Amino acid sequence: MKTSVKTLLIACLAGVSACTSIDKKETIEKEGTTTIRLFEGDNPDPSIVRYKDTYYMVHSSFIYTPGLVVYKSNDLINWAPCSVALPEYAGDVWAPDICVYNDRFYIYFPTRETNSTGKTNMVIWTDNPEGEWSKPVDLKVGGIDPEHVTGPDGKRYLLLSAGDLHPLSDDGCQIIGEPEIIYKGWEIPEEWDIESFSLEGLNIKKIGEYYYMLVAEGGTAGPPTGHMIIQARAKDIYGPWENASANPLLRTESPQETWWSQGHGSIVDTPDGRLFMFFHAYEKGYLTLGRQTLVREVEIGEDGWIQLKEGNISLPQPALVAERNIQDYIWQTTQESLAERFDITSESITIKGKGKSPQEGSPLLLRAGDHSYEIEACIELDNENASAGLVTYYDKDMHFGLGFKPGQLLRYRRGAVHRHAPKCDIAFKDGKCKLWVKIRNTEHIISGWYSQDGQTWHKYPWAFDMQGYHHNTLGGFLSVRPGIYAGGEGKAKVTNFVYRKL
Repeated sequence: MKTSVKTLLIACLAGVSACTSIDKKETIEKEGTTTIRLFEGDNPDPSIVRYKDTYYMVHSSFIYTPGLVVYKSNDLINWAPCSVALPEYAGDVWAPDICVYNDRFYIYFPTRETNSTGKTNMVIWTDNPEGEWSKPVDLKVGGIDPEHVTGPDGKRYLLLSAGDLHPLSDDGCQIIGEPEIIYKGWEIPEEWDIESFSLEGLNIKKIGEYYYMLVAEGGTAGPPTGHMIIQARAKDIYGPWENASANPLLRTESPQETWWSQGHGSIVDTPDGRLFMFFHAYEKGYLTLGRQTLVREVEIGEDGWIQLKEGNISLPQPALVAERNIQDYIWQTTQESLAERFDITSESITIKGKGKSPQEGSPLLLRAGDHSYEIEACIELDNENASAGLVTYYDKDMHFGLGFKPGQLLRYRRGAVHRHAPKCDIAFKDGKCKLWVKIRNTEHIISGWYSQDGQTWHKYPWAFDMQGYHHNTLGGFLSVRPGIYAGGEGKAKVTNFVYRKL
């Protein structure tokens, strides 16, 4: 089952508006300022660039494939995916940087092989960010959080998280010299609760006579007060860099706030000169959703430093999202290319079985940004040795779900499969076996349901609490995502898929 790159893009992107509907977009008032949440759930490490009147953004994709989904917007609020920069699995992809140089688009990103300490940074490019991207080029340099920087003379550099500035070739695809350390960070007060010093996420924006650098410090997770955005400025990219006396620019000061671990800022300017800072944060009580993309308006104060702008953000209202069909979701799998086992159309998804459980099978997943939701589908097996079901999935070892094989219900839990005698007839007849399955997530409590006709539902006699399934306890920088698993021999055909906010 092979899917072309063109078909893959259609399957992932057709008809999708990444902007959530008005009832899902959240505005939080705090001391006269406004923070707006964008997208659905897990979208960490946002990097944004403006090209003429259009904005483009990418995020960390980690183990999910397709990776580096590129979003576009004309108003900073309504975003839709326009391309997939990494249609094939390229390892664990961390914080990327999207930039434009001489009308050509580049994405610099760190990656590492799964279960390996080997790290490198790569670059891909295109002349059309809404089309296909080049194959990755290995820059053969370690470090994380790359940032493309252009000097006053037009020379190109790559700035990495340790503050080391590497000279780049004219085409931006090769390191051509030794690095120079240009920045060492801002000293965090000893009494603050942080995860670690963790100098990272260096992002440079030229505004007027200064280069402004936004820096993430304090660790990206851990205590809710740890992650923060520091600012420094200089008149030359080599410095000297001066830290702002009012640092940090943004930080969660109390666990009582809605947004925890705010950090990793990226600034974009509008054609009329306004400035907006995109960053990520965890939502209090819902770390399972991962780090979410937020935006605040900023401005240059009378003292010449960036400051948070007071008052409500004046931006368009988000567009309402039409009801989605099965093809309209951004589907991703883990640690393999989507085209290998999945065939996605507007009516159905066909999955070739893999492994004996979700631990071995790389389920097909989508992001979720709601506190409570359910997914349901009709699943049909074409082989007596096949199995399939629905899952809520953090990683291969930590997940919960409900599925079936001919003659038996299956419960997926923490990498294992538990069998249960069915209360309905799911025998293999006339070359197929069919069952409707539903998974419900009610504020972290997961329950499973099944039905022979999609109308009369029976609850599986067991539920599970997944509120601890997040990076602070499990690592990996991932999120809990609903999805579909198929294992064993043969294929599973999925129809009538529904994601429903509760």
